[in-house]
Amino acid sequence: MNWIKNQPIAHRGLHKGFEIPENSLYAFKKAIDNNYAIELDVRLTKDEKVIVFHDKNLIRLCADRRKIRTQNYDAIKNIKLFNSNETIPTLSDVLKLVRGKVPLLIEIKNHEEIGLFEELIVKQLEEYKGEFSICSFNYHILQWFKKYHPFISRGLIFGDIKKLEIKYYKITFLYRFFRVRPDFISLDYKLLNTFIPNFCRWLRIPIVSWTINNKKKRRKAMEIVNNIIFENIKIKKL
Repeated sequence: MNWIKNQPIAHRGLHKGFEIPENSLYAFKKAIDNNYAIELDVRLTKDEKVIVFHDKNLIRLCADRRKIRTQNYDAIKNIKLFNSNETIPTLSDVLKLVRGKVPLLIEIKNHEEIGLFEELIVKQLEEYKGEFSICSFNYHILQWFKKYHPFISRGLIFGDIKKLEIKYYKITFLYRFFRVRPDFISLDYKLLNTFIPNFCRWLRIPIVSWTINNKKKRRKAMEIVNNIIFENIKIKKL
């Protein structure tokens, strides 16, 4: 898991507006060409295909109101991202493209009925020859990995919490942390001035910070954390 500390992570690939859509094979190829690790998001379709896509629905990227979970992959696989030539890839497509050239940080989006989706992901990763970690906001997902596949590196994503939880964020974080015992923390940039970085440093838990999209944020983050998840800025090796 050393890569978490020393290889900058391109958020949803090295994307660039409408020209290079996020979570596209093109964005991942650009990240590989620049030797960046890749962060990507996975969701499950109705016919149980693991696809690489961030949102619950197709509105933002495809101007289509359908929800991912209600669609078979064949029904959406040819839809263009931002009217580009890029389409929605499967996790299998991405693994074949990357082939261990750079590490992967795979974010499992929130979902119900934990177990099936995770098993499908594990099945695809079992024979993958390359570095990877999984991560999620949902600590129940990470608990599943801790129980059934404890040797897979797992990260707890923390931040972007609801207003009701802000007052109790310390308790919320500590509860999730000790339930999961993650290998690393993926922390919202807005929480860098909290107790969390010191807590993780005390326990020697690596931290990556998201989403770093300007030089000022990068300078501050690199004084505190081990690595960054970035977009829309040029990053040199850490």
